[in-house]
Amino acid sequence: MKLATFNAENFYMLLDRDYSPEEFRMLSSEQYMAMNKSIFNPNKDLSKIAEIAKTILEEDFDFVGLCEIGGLETLENFNRHFLDGRYDCFLHQKNSTRGIFVGALVRKGLFPAVEVKNVEGDFSRNLLKIKLSGRGVTLTVFVLHLKSQYGPDRGIEKRLQEVERLCASVKRTKCIVMGDFNGIVIRGQSQFEFEKFLELPFRDVLEAMNIPEENRFTHYYFGNTPNFSQLDYIFISNDMKVSDGGAIPGPIPCNFEERARLPSDHLFLKAVVRLF
Repeated sequence: MKLATFNAENFYMLLDRDYSPEEFRMLSSEQYMAMNKSIFNPNKDLSKIAEIAKTILEEDFDFVGLCEIGGLETLENFNRHFLDGRYDCFLHQKNSTRGIFVGALVRKGLFPAVEVKNVEGDFSRNLLKIKLSGRGVTLTVFVLHLKSQYGPDRGIEKRLQEVERLCASVKRTKCIVMGDFNGIVIRGQSQFEFEKFLELPFRDVLEAMNIPEENRFTHYYFGNTPNFSQLDYIFISNDMKVSDGGAIPGPIPCNFEERARLPSDHLFLKAVVRLF
């Protein structure tokens, strides 16, 4: 199974009506952008959406966990107009005050049974639980986006609560946990709020692939100094095997202006896992 996680950074794709593929291709960028009247959450540039879609189609993922998606309508529009409708879309619009949610794309027809629910709890964004069943095996995938490090206490107390709830929810076998943890969850370097999660029988894909710690980054940030770090993770339970994985490289920005031209401030993180 080939899977990925990606924070798509404020990904809104809201349209004023249903468009056929032909009609959508005829829209100008100005017409498309005008369909979303929000000054805080505007539609994402078509060129950036096309770059995200290109990665998904070229890698031919079976499953993609996405963060910062502006609702189910956005995800379905993206699938229809950029991914040839090859995926089933899942997203529960819960919890987020910013209108950004986690969602998932599952390749159509790959699993005979797909069961999706939102994990209840006081999370910053929805926590998506997806059970994929087939060939006598059930795989459970959790897609998350934990509290950011903004706020008076850098969000530590909130992330501690979310990690505790996450640990109580995840299975210990045939399970994958992926998404934006908004912190360092590398063994030996992790921030203390993630210690309880690291006690569970899971491995980070980059750890499993023996990628040096100094080469593990999935996020670009430019403050007083540039900061490239790993905030995005794919953790697999210890009863599963990883045959490939890593961040998908792209242009490395030298400043904020260059970063702003990229599809996102995050990189795709991918893995190939064996279920049987």
